[in-house]
Amino acid sequence: MKQPLPAGAKQGFRFVARQPILNRDQYVIGYELLFRDGIENVFRSNDPNAAARSTLDSTLLMGFDVLCNGQKAFINCTRELLLKDGITLLPSTQTVVEVLENVEPDDLVIAACMRLKAAGYTIALDDYVAHDPREPLIPQADILKVDFERTTPQERAALVKRYQSPNCMMLAEKVETREQFVAARDMGYVYFQGYFFRRPEVLKTKEIPADRVNCMRMLEAISREELDVRGLENLIKTEASVLDRWLRYLNPPMFASKNEIHSVRHALTILGERETRRWIRLVTLVSAGMQKSTDMVLSALVRARFCELLAQKVPRTTSDPFLLGLVSMMGGSWNCRWRRCWR
Repeated sequence: MKQPLPAGAKQGFRFVARQPILNRDQYVIGYELLFRDGIENVFRSNDPNAAARSTLDSTLLMGFDVLCNGQKAFINCTRELLLKDGITLLPSTQTVVEVLENVEPDDLVIAACMRLKAAGYTIALDDYVAHDPREPLIPQADILKVDFERTTPQERAALVKRYQSPNCMMLAEKVETREQFVAARDMGYVYFQGYFFRRPEVLKTKEIPADRVNCMRMLEAISREELDVRGLENLIKTEASVLDRWLRYLNPPMFASKNEIHSVRHALTILGERETRRWIRLVTLVSAGMQKSTDMVLSALVRARFCELLAQKVPRTTSDPFLLGLVSMMGGSWNCRWRRCWR
């Protein structure tokens, strides 16, 4: 079933809400970035993976300087983003990876957190409560965000006593009143977040829609054994959404480069082949999959690769087998047109 476009996409804008996180002296040390699909400060999505991808992509579009004023960004991470390293599109020095409460702490998730921590990312456990099933992730956690709505005063005090250490800072989340703030501070909490300080503020930026066919073309290009740099450069130049994210990612403050990068060729040289493959794979799957489930995108890629392999066993044709596999998931006139061409 075709999923309706988010309200923001229909309006031609992308929306993100930010809520400040403060220290004991009430100075802002970072912002949690939250998915919004319109200017109204509400969360409507029933797909947490789509919401996480949208927030990640919007962060790339807007930039840390706009969203966080130079402070750290706390980004909600689903199991999908953790396992696929999607969060590594953002710089480790400015990103706090918030592992959501519904992420099961199995071996794959633990390994992903260890990998991110080794790469320099800060790991936080979101909405932590007493007897939380994510306790196996505690050794990797730098910040524990304790949910003040779902814990009692006794449980909050016990959690601080048990987990607070130089390696794990305690954050009081959903602080609604001054009394809660003072009590949390007296218990030993280091960071604070909630409506008492500020409600989330919605920011917006102009949407740059991605051409999914171009995105899939880039995935095909980087999947080849020998990377055609000139061909990949031409593909990037024709896809405005990826080109914009590419230059924002590489230019300061998001990338440690002394000189600004204004050409795709320069960017390819700076990144190198391995990092280019990784970056293109992540950003195209994030942007192209925004209005499709991950399974749909994966199915399209599998079909495309199958058609490409099958084409080696049949007489040559002027049609493109890889593209045929991609559009087979689109339905409607696209599907019919390419089937006729294949015949």
